[in-house]
Amino acid sequence: MRWLLAGCLSVLLALGGCATVPTSGPVEHHTPQATGVNSGVDVDPLPPADGASQLLVVEGFLHAMSTYQPNYGVARQYLTEAANRTWKPESGVQVYADGAPPTETEASVVLSARVTGRLDAAGSYSPVGSDAAPPKQDFGLVQNDAKQWRISNPPSGLLVSRYAFTTGFVAVSLYFSDPDGSVVIPDPRFFAAGDQAPEAAVRALLNGPSAWLAPAVRKTVTSGVIVTKVSVDPVGTADVALGGAAARLSPEQQRTLLAELAYTLTGFDQISAIRVTADGSAWRDDQGQAIIRPDTFSQLSPIGTVAQRALYVVKDHKVQRIRDPGSRDDLEDVEVSLPRPEQIAVNRAQDEVAATTNSGTRLVVGKVGSDKLTVLRTGESGLIRPDYARNGELWSPAAAGRTELAVFKGGQRLKVRFGTNSVPEATIEAFSVSPDGARVAIIVRKDGQSVVGLARIERSEGAVTLSGWTVLDLQPITGNPGAAMDVGWASVTELVLLQAGESGTGVLRVSQDGATSADIGPSEALGFAQVAVAPQRVVVARKADGNVYRRDGEFNWNLAFAAVDCVVYSG
Repeated sequence: MRWLLAGCLSVLLALGGCATVPTSGPVEHHTPQATGVNSGVDVDPLPPADGASQLLVVEGFLHAMSTYQPNYGVARQYLTEAANRTWKPESGVQVYADGAPPTETEASVVLSARVTGRLDAAGSYSPVGSDAAPPKQDFGLVQNDAKQWRISNPPSGLLVSRYAFTTGFVAVSLYFSDPDGSVVIPDPRFFAAGDQAPEAAVRALLNGPSAWLAPAVRKTVTSGVIVTKVSVDPVGTADVALGGAAARLSPEQQRTLLAELAYTLTGFDQISAIRVTADGSAWRDDQGQAIIRPDTFSQLSPIGTVAQRALYVVKDHKVQRIRDPGSRDDLEDVEVSLPRPEQIAVNRAQDEVAATTNSGTRLVVGKVGSDKLTVLRTGESGLIRPDYARNGELWSPAAAGRTELAVFKGGQRLKVRFGTNSVPEATIEAFSVSPDGARVAIIVRKDGQSVVGLARIERSEGAVTLSGWTVLDLQPITGNPGAAMDVGWASVTELVLLQAGESGTGVLRVSQDGATSADIGPSEALGFAQVAVAPQRVVVARKADGNVYRRDGEFNWNLAFAAVDCVVYSG
């Protein structure tokens, strides 16, 4: 911290009162939360000092863009009058790699840095591939009538360093109801940090889901609804005042919007409940309460309950479960008729277990507490670990690729369709349905390279459609080009990836949009072959020799079980 304080002081003296912050710094890998990473030093942007050099003007402008102000009034003072009239900071954000400060040329000042990601105007993040050429931003410095340097060529929106992005923006998911009204589905967004962020989130929610998620959620019913004010009281209740067409929403539409607002706004650390009014009239839940929390609509939770996620293993050719989640070795047999199970999946109700058998050539399902056995697939090859969705669907992928993907519900095989920009034709190595059942994470291998991607799940009568394939480029996120081996969902928006590297295997926690990541160990090369993960549960991993380790803290992995062939969480 000493070097950072010294650096800020030297810049303040050089500017003669025009404060800047470093444009390079450590990459902060973290999981998406409803707060930015606090650097410990907050320096408010100031207007350009009299006589500031071209380089200091650009540095001051970069700093002013990284700190929210209404309409970015301070940042605009660094621009020429013409540039100020056309600059639209609300149009989006480009995030560039740290370690590339602007450089002064004979004619101007240029920033040449690799862009690692972009936010669109609605706050949706998209990573930029590591192979993209770094753009050059020439700020076009010119002198005004007062002989002061000003910027004539600003970026189209905001331009911030990776460091400034992690400290100046807050990650919050908007939540939208699925078409059946059975679950709310997250839509990750970023907003400039500050008191205005909750209102910005409500405005974004009313504007509807991202184009990628839209086909999987309810049709927008908030057209014409506006937010007039969001304020947070000292006990953490957000008062949301709506106007426009809000008073004309039906009771069912009000209920849907209440749930979406509750799940969205409590994503902010300072908010624990909401109170919504429309034209001064309070909206209430089914019990007549005006104070709304997510547990008011607990049945819509995208992650369900902790009790629905128990740890199961295959050991000694039997399915076993851990009796006490706090125990390391208290396993009990599960009464289910499965002949020599290999890879398994357990449904959310924990009354059904699916397994591959016969060296991955059969898929069978057994009812817990019953001798009943149903064969769903036989005479095939390369069947890999199945997975249950929250609605009871059983997804059965095969190494051969997407054409061999099968989905069952109630014992009936559904049609599997592939929409626009769908899963590529490639070997499937791992497969995991998101807790809300709206997305799937898949590791495929094509042309000798492993690729991690997401696809959207759309449902219709007797069919599921996969579309919207989006690749998660790990190189700019982690700096590690190693091959992905396994994947699971740590939360509704975060993945845990098992990745092979030069010195062994590592476990990563990565946001689904590629904006953030964290290396969660282990510190030594244990050679993991499989991970098991679930929301609000500890991450466990299995080695090829059957030893299972659980993550008990930062880079602290301890042996839990031995001689295990497969380990999974239910649900």
